[in-house]
Amino acid sequence: MREIDRLTTERHNTPSIDLMEAASTACLETIRARLMWALAGTRALVLCGKGNNGGDGAGLARLLVDDGTECVVVLFGKVDETRGDARTNFDRLREVRERLTLIECDGVSEWEEFVGKSATGFDVVVDALFGTGLTRPLDGVYVAVIEHIARLHRERVDDRPLILSVDIPSGLNADLADPIGPAVKADVTVTFTAPKPANVLPPASDCGGELIVAPIGSPPSLIDEMQPWMFLIEAEDVQQWLVSTRYARGSYKNTHGNVLIAAGSRGYSGAAALCGSAAMRSGAGLVTVATPASAQPLVAAGAIPEVMTTVLAETDRGAVSDDAIDHFLKLAE
Repeated sequence: MREIDRLTTERHNTPSIDLMEAASTACLETIRARLMWALAGTRALVLCGKGNNGGDGAGLARLLVDDGTECVVVLFGKVDETRGDARTNFDRLREVRERLTLIECDGVSEWEEFVGKSATGFDVVVDALFGTGLTRPLDGVYVAVIEHIARLHRERVDDRPLILSVDIPSGLNADLADPIGPAVKADVTVTFTAPKPANVLPPASDCGGELIVAPIGSPPSLIDEMQPWMFLIEAEDVQQWLVSTRYARGSYKNTHGNVLIAAGSRGYSGAAALCGSAAMRSGAGLVTVATPASAQPLVAAGAIPEVMTTVLAETDRGAVSDDAIDHFLKLAE
């Protein structure tokens, strides 16, 4: 994703600050939709790190204020320690004079002081602490922040506050399916351009809540150029598959694919029956379960009626014999 952002800037003359602004706007649109488009008079807590994820959060805070939200922005560090586009957005935020409080938090004691005074009563909590570059478990003040967000979630009333993570819940390694340590548990995550593995692979994806993939200006051709190894099935893919495989006039079972399943053994017929039924329900025209003779009656009784069965020879212990394997291979041909 970092390479896609770089190429978007270099080849397509899109300033990186514009990508950040588009990311902030996508988060704003999600909050608007979740709060029924009524932001005037609401309160938001925006938690920012010093990197680009925090820059997205700073841009979002500015947009929220423009929509009438009272924002408290907690930056874990100093504005003067931020760099690049993040620094640009924090400098812009400093110019906001109404409905904004910007707090620079250096550690646990400052965070606990803030929590003791004014860390409740928010309609929205934005997690913009860490983005896709995190590779180590969070510790120190960030663990305290995650625990506070979890407490706000447990104690909330009427689904407030809404907890939104920017790009990925902080604490996750974007490339891994398993959490590497404590992580924010969000109601909704707005990720940009394309999902990352931790956005969609459990158990890490369980931290993200609803996933929204927002385009921010990178051409889809750049995604193809990166030759991604993982693809996410979306509603449009399913729709196209249903259209291409629908039964038409003149269709019959042999025009919709034959599935041959080798499964089951003596005392273990359930999975074979379930597999056969699932294959038929998925749209296959003809499904045959090849199973040892002792399991065949149970498989036939357990699967839906349209599933056919064929008998494989077995040993005295109920296992498939070598001759049965040869028979199965001939069936497959």
